[in-house]
Amino acid sequence: MSEIHQPVKGEADPFAPLGGLNGHAHEEPPKKRDEEWQPSRMPVMVPAPKLAELYHPELGQAVAMWEYRDAQACLLFVVARFEKQIGEKLQKDVTPFCHGRRVWTDRQGRPQDQTRWHMKAPAAPIPLYGLQFLAARPNDPVLLVEGEKSAEAARLRFPGYVVIASQGGSNKAKKTDWRPLHRRKVVAWPDQDDAGRRYANDAAAMARPGRGPTKAASFSIVQVPREWPEGWDLADDLPEAVSDVLLSELLEEAIDADPPELPPGYVFRDSGLWFEAAQDPDAETLSQPFFVTAPFEVVGEANDGTGMAWGLVIRWKDRDGRQHQWSVPKRLVHSDGSRIAEELEDAGLHCSPSGRAKTLLRNFIGGVRSKRRLICVDRTGWHTSQGRSVFILPGGEAFGPAAGSVILQTDHAGTDGAFIPAGGLADWKQHVAAFAVGNHRLALAICTALATPLLDVVGGDSGGFHIVGMSQTGKSTTLYVAGSVWGKGTRGAQVRQWRATANGLESAASETSDTALILDEMGQASAADVADTIYMLANGAGKLRAGKEGGARRTKTWRTMFLSTGEITLAAKLAEAQRKVMAGLEVRLVNMPADAGCGMGVFQNLHGLSGPNELAKHLQLQARTHYGTAGRAFLTQLVRARVSKQRELEARVKGAQASFAKAYVPDDAAGQVRSVADRFALVAVAGEMATEWGILPWPKGEATRAAAESFKTWLRERGGAGTTEDQQAISQVQAFLEAHGESRFTPLVRQDTNGNPEAPPAEVMRTHNRAGWRRRPKNERDGWEYLILPQTFTSEVCKGLDPKRVAAVLLAQGLLVVGKDRKSAKLEHIPGEGPIRVYRVSGAILGMREEVGDEEEE
Repeated sequence: MSEIHQPVKGEADPFAPLGGLNGHAHEEPPKKRDEEWQPSRMPVMVPAPKLAELYHPELGQAVAMWEYRDAQACLLFVVARFEKQIGEKLQKDVTPFCHGRRVWTDRQGRPQDQTRWHMKAPAAPIPLYGLQFLAARPNDPVLLVEGEKSAEAARLRFPGYVVIASQGGSNKAKKTDWRPLHRRKVVAWPDQDDAGRRYANDAAAMARPGRGPTKAASFSIVQVPREWPEGWDLADDLPEAVSDVLLSELLEEAIDADPPELPPGYVFRDSGLWFEAAQDPDAETLSQPFFVTAPFEVVGEANDGTGMAWGLVIRWKDRDGRQHQWSVPKRLVHSDGSRIAEELEDAGLHCSPSGRAKTLLRNFIGGVRSKRRLICVDRTGWHTSQGRSVFILPGGEAFGPAAGSVILQTDHAGTDGAFIPAGGLADWKQHVAAFAVGNHRLALAICTALATPLLDVVGGDSGGFHIVGMSQTGKSTTLYVAGSVWGKGTRGAQVRQWRATANGLESAASETSDTALILDEMGQASAADVADTIYMLANGAGKLRAGKEGGARRTKTWRTMFLSTGEITLAAKLAEAQRKVMAGLEVRLVNMPADAGCGMGVFQNLHGLSGPNELAKHLQLQARTHYGTAGRAFLTQLVRARVSKQRELEARVKGAQASFAKAYVPDDAAGQVRSVADRFALVAVAGEMATEWGILPWPKGEATRAAAESFKTWLRERGGAGTTEDQQAISQVQAFLEAHGESRFTPLVRQDTNGNPEAPPAEVMRTHNRAGWRRRPKNERDGWEYLILPQTFTSEVCKGLDPKRVAAVLLAQGLLVVGKDRKSAKLEHIPGEGPIRVYRVSGAILGMREEVGDEEEE
């Protein structure tokens, strides 16, 4: 049996009766003018009332009751909860009942004199709820919650803690007797609202070490995520995607309640931050208090986990009540004095415009100290803190168990307006996502936007899709729909322009890491920059740049699935700068025709609307009206799955990729094709997961169908499942023969006279800049046969390619005839020239492109 608490010799007993003689407090509750109230001595010597005996004049009979007892478990008073449905609103009240004698005159004018349980508050200081448990477990940590109902729920969730509460919750922290917390380790779990946080801070001010009448051994406060439902407490159902494991982690990560240590001379008043010279022994001239800024809260100090990139995290509300938070980089205190003040003013925190106030603000930012430490990051997306995953959205909104300990730190105080949500998820599902059913391009775009957070789960590479087609085919509308997953689906918000500097796109990629980067109109970009930009985006890292002192700056990094549009393909765009598309580039950004084959551009299903223009206008309007909710809902579920079932999640995604490849990728497909198939599969599984989680209003399998049909379209447009290098080798030889097959190849004709089987024709025009010869093979249905000179083959036909690789591809396709020595250049007897080594290429190569198209159309 646990030992009952005994006070240390010389100390006041923290469990001693409250107040003066007979256990009565010095202060009594206010009385009505025509009544007398005499509370019974505490502890009371009568049984607790029955629930049916507790009545509220407006809400009726009580629905719950909690007994307050002292350290010896003797009854002090009770608290009752009342509920009544009045119209559409559930009216609630929690009120105390004390035992005593009440003398009063009722509403009918009749005198009353009753000794029983009355709806009366106990006198201050009010005892804590759970004193008997606190005394019985003197060595266990203490968990303080705001109400009795929360306390009962918390005892079940956290049996290792002694759970207590105070009567009156957030309104009476300063009237509570905190003495029993002397020398105890205390953690406060506030309700998720301003009143709850204020209550925890008030309790800390009364009970934390060395302050107030009580000296707790330690006092810390749980940082309840602010994105949780307003007013949430431990008695409520868990928020969506939150587990008991996460609650335990939040409890373990509670931060010390010690206030920040302000630099000398600074004080916080209700009106804001002031500087008072009288409090600064080094002050020389200031004699009057000097206003610096409107009110704000110091949350803590941040660094990148290695002791670099220090910042001060502050939080405030603008004049419209919107909350803002900024991790101010401390290096800014050494920049222009106006920089910090300008950022804060722009984000709704008023700063004095005087030069001295700006200096005082910089000195405050640089000099304040806090015991709380956060990890700062300089890009969005997935991060790890203490071995746990956290996801940071642009603007700083965090998801995951470590959300309270990781913060986005940038040079700007404002949030990213492109990622601010509007409307509800149900509205987005009804007015945007529902119209993607049966429209493969729209579904692919939505799923691509959702799929980016999965890249980190499976270690996938960045890459994208380029939607190609003429104007007025719905390409931009597709991007708006995709953009609405994360934010406002319009230009200037989620949809950016290709026409930007490489540095600008590098910053955009870093700022949207693990979400989606959406770029419209490739045609407006410089052809010379497009290839480098695609490589940069897909490789996930920016340029290496020198710092001021010559050393390397920190390189920006990211992961992204990017969507692009244009009226021409990537190859055609690069051709403007006389550049070829290398295999790696086409794998990173795959072409997808905008025309879905139904004569309506990207659309296949109009969902009852009169035409594609009407559907496009509808989607454009809705994508800028309802947005930003789907991505957040997906992250909430994904974080939950990653925290509790990481291995299962990874296995599911990789299994889906394997199943997709088995179903849609030819057995002899090149590795490049398989890499692209994995991207389509990732898009498919993201959509299926979102469907299961109720985020997409689609039938099961819709996302997979859209991804599969899109993949088959890409494979058909590509010309097969071979490597890009193989396709390019054949195409380049074809192009050369098509361009020069008649002008640069001398024809050889077969003759049956004079025993000379091959001889130049009797009359032939002189061949300028000869590339070789052409002749009719025995099977004349194959057209001409081309004998290409080795130097021409190497320097012209294979320009930019590996000649050995090209020859090997031609040989593998049956398009190159080699000699007995198996050398690629065959020794041939050329009339009038003698034996010459040439590359003997079948004329069948010129018909391959048409044949491939015919086969696939069938």
